[in-house]
Amino acid sequence: MSEEKCRILVVDDDPFVGELLAVMLDAEGYEVDTAENGEDALARFTAATDTGLIISDMNMPGMTGLELIRKIRASNPDIPAILLTGSDDLAVGQEADEYLLKDENLQETIAISVARVLERHALKAKGA
Repeated sequence: MSEEKCRILVVDDDPFVGELLAVMLDAEGYEVDTAENGEDALARFTAATDTGLIISDMNMPGMTGLELIRKIRASNPDIPAILLTGSDDLAVGQEADEYLLKDENLQETIAISVARVLERHALKAKGA
């Protein structure tokens, strides 16, 4: 299934978190690219035309995850996105396909959330 092998762009200003997510998603069979800020993520997204999902931290210096998603969706409105945050303010994730708390359960929930978002996106693309 093509969704299982899609390229995921992980954006987090904490290199440890970015690398942890990359390792976990790589183990699930995804190709993963990482960026430490919104500007780098925009450049990587533009360069890698096969990116199929964005996972971004919400609170980063310079450009927030929400601003990043808005900029990417200005040119690619159908790209699925997951926002990660330490805040439990649900309004933060309204523009993302999924909203995950950056907490001790992140390791258990990230792979499930990625699969769910990609499945929903594939069904939407097929018109189901």
